Amino acid sequence: MPSGKDTSSPPSSSLTANAFWSAFGSLLYSIGRILIVIILTKRFSSDTVGELLFALAVVTPISFLVNMEVRSVYVTDTKNLFRPGMCLTTRLVSNGGFILLLLVICGIGWGNWGWHKAVLILLAGLVRSAESIGDVYLGVLQKAEQMKCWAISQTAKTSLVLISVVVMAFVTDEIIWLLLAWLAATVVVVWLYDCRMAGRLARMALCWNRTVGEQLIKRALPLGFFVAMTSFNANVAPYFIEHHLGDKMVAYFGAMMMFVNGVAGIQNGVNHATLPRLARYHGERSRAFWGVLGKTLGISWLGMLAILAVVWWQGEMILRVVFNREYSQQSPLFPLIILSGGVILTGMILGDAIVACQRYKSRMVAVAMGLVTNIVVCGLLIDAHGLKAAVWAILTAAIVTTLMCAIVLINVAGQRKKQ
Repeated sequence: MPSGKDTSSPPSSSLTANAFWSAFGSLLYSIGRILIVIILTKRFSSDTVGELLFALAVVTPISFLVNMEVRSVYVTDTKNLFRPGMCLTTRLVSNGGFILLLLVICGIGWGNWGWHKAVLILLAGLVRSAESIGDVYLGVLQKAEQMKCWAISQTAKTSLVLISVVVMAFVTDEIIWLLLAWLAATVVVVWLYDCRMAGRLARMALCWNRTVGEQLIKRALPLGFFVAMTSFNANVAPYFIEHHLGDKMVAYFGAMMMFVNGVAGIQNGVNHATLPRLARYHGERSRAFWGVLGKTLGISWLGMLAILAVVWWQGEMILRVVFNREYSQQSPLFPLIILSGGVILTGMILGDAIVACQRYKSRMVAVAMGLVTNIVVCGLLIDAHGLKAAVWAILTAAIVTTLMCAIVLINVAGQRKKQ
């Protein structure tokens, strides 16, 4: 039984407009994250930057797992089974569990990490918690296809966080204060904009219904597990690098990967815009489904080819100017990292198409196979071959995941033809 009718307003923007606003907001958000890393590399030592990047690598996969993928379930819920308030209640409770879990992890790892790295992990976890609560509000905007408001939110967060980080970076030598400023800026935008805009489209009052809530968790938990595996897949290399090579190498690797993460953030924004439409087209208009998917892939490939050409030509200079000469010593690996990014983006697009088809388990299997590949290659080769092996691992894992997603979609197409 539905828990109540979703009061979200009907779509009022075209797919092209929504994709533009989503890409625009994601572009600014990604640029902001890259600028933060740039500021850190110029203001702090590579060891300190590596500590922060390692903290984010620890926190992010756990956050996705514990908080589950509530937003994707809500956005693709064409029958309006789940109220936004129930999604928010679920997210608040899961965030409490997330912070408790981080406290346990930091307590266990205190001896190896030291107090400074443990505090960074806890603060990074609080930042992720604030972002994940805002994610529910943004899901309401996404389902209503109000991506212009979504873009305004991303722009406001990026601007305020960046300003706060810049100020704190030049006021203090302690990166802990920088994370506190990051947290405060995120909370301000979530409270003053995200919450209010979502409230205009849907009732956000906290609520719970055991039967429907169990259905929500049943759908969101596997997706959360899958997103956590995806995030863990992206962060496997830093774990091994930190263990075998130290924090400084984590900083070098993370700096180059920030370009891939930035482009992936833009792609994720475009995918957010297309996901509700793909979900509807899957059930109504098969040809339109494949048309949207093909256009998304084509634009992504053209963009990554252009980036790869620039990096192949001037990769060393880019790293030297953007970061410093210390980071530019790793430039021979830069083109291969960008190539890996192109494969990762393809897998993201195909993976979201699988979600639109509600083939959640299939996507989990694809990501799991990529994750296992990544762990095996990192475990066997990083100690002996350094950062080069980490890049090999990322590329190999991305290829495995993308191929599996493609096989699933081919199977979906075959089944539709038989119907």
